Amino acid sequence: MKKWVPVFLLILVLFPSLDVWAWGPVGHRIVGEIAQTRLLPEVETKIRKNFNIKKLSDVANWADRVRNKRSQKTWHYCNIKKSKWTYKKNRDCPGGDCVVEKIGDFAKALMNEEISVIKRKEALMYLVHFVGDVHQPLHLGNARDRGGNKIRVKYKGKRTNLHSLWDGRLIHLGGKNLLQYSRDLSRRNTASVKWNSSKVTEWADESRGFALDHAYSLDRSLNGRLSKIYIERSREIIELRLSQAGVRLAGMLNRLLSGNHSAATGKENLP
Repeated sequence: MKKWVPVFLLILVLFPSLDVWAWGPVGHRIVGEIAQTRLLPEVETKIRKNFNIKKLSDVANWADRVRNKRSQKTWHYCNIKKSKWTYKKNRDCPGGDCVVEKIGDFAKALMNEEISVIKRKEALMYLVHFVGDVHQPLHLGNARDRGGNKIRVKYKGKRTNLHSLWDGRLIHLGGKNLLQYSRDLSRRNTASVKWNSSKVTEWADESRGFALDHAYSLDRSLNGRLSKIYIERSREIIELRLSQAGVRLAGMLNRLLSGNHSAATGKENLP
């Protein structure tokens, strides 16, 4: 991944209208950009001075770069038992090694000023990434089909699987560059106060609902291609989830890093 990410970002700059990956490198950067615009000034300053992070989007993909080396792949998702609509820790993540529980773990670590700055910085970088991951519907997919990885689909004449489709191929920037696209999404966030009042387990349940209500309800033509209606609705959901992830990430960081931990949301939003 380290070798091709810079090249991919160069392509994005040169050809901004290309379809790009949703929760791949670009999607996570979009979440970071949206969150950046909503940080409290004192929190933005603290992140820059204490952790040497100028922009959240710059560290949004760090967790993906270290996941194989550190054997942390399962931290990025949580497979749910088929037909179940809500996340249950004892059933779906008994060992705590899934995205829902890791968000709680790293939120607590970020608040803990007794641990090293390096550990707290890593906690922040994990949060930037995992808040994005928990908003991808098929990161709360069925355990039996591995979150859609075993379901074959055809998109734009190419064979892929359902998880890859949602993890990466449905979003397009519509002629905008990444920053313009992120700002446009941020300006549409009319329900951001309500979004910030929810818990991480509710974010997971929302993703699960979108997975069962829509992502798994494949609408295909006789030749196996996905219907235009399915693709358009999928893109609407993806834009909503990217927006919610950015708003909620900012809300969480504002609460965790401000003097008053309830300043951003007014409610506890850990699992």
